[in-house]
Amino acid sequence: MTEETSSENPTADQPTPPSPTRPADRGSKLDWPLIRKFESLIFASMVFAIPFFAFRVVDLTSTNLAVRQTGVDLVKDLVRAKDISKENGLSITVCGRPATENEGTAYLIQNGNRTIEEVLLPKGVNVVGSVTFDDTGTPTMPGASFTISKGWKSSHVTLTREGIATMQ
Repeated sequence: MTEETSSENPTADQPTPPSPTRPADRGSKLDWPLIRKFESLIFASMVFAIPFFAFRVVDLTSTNLAVRQTGVDLVKDLVRAKDISKENGLSITVCGRPATENEGTAYLIQNGNRTIEEVLLPKGVNVVGSVTFDDTGTPTMPGASFTISKGWKSSHVTLTREGIATMQ
């Protein structure tokens, strides 16, 4: 019985067999200072990259808002020009004007050669198109349209035969 017990539970008197020696594994040790430097590099690059993305988001948003707001204002002014022509029995023209040396782009509300109003547009926004309302408030050219653009973003304002302006 002592032999069975001693074989199952080795005592301090019996030497343990030597463990096989393994070569040192270079991949098992982590170089923490190098890892921290790498983490710091990643963090610093993210901190420098965020303003570039933020600038892009702000630019995209401001472009969309400028084009949309110009379109809304143009639709309101087309309705107003139609009402002026109908109420006063005048021929009213609304047309886009390119930039000049002193001023940016604009659209004009005119009666013949007389300018009733000149609406200056935000920087970079262009309006192309023209429509003339006769003395009854009806467009002389049905289906007239305006294109509002800034960079890659554009919007269209069209007039129906009856002179109803819609923005797309």
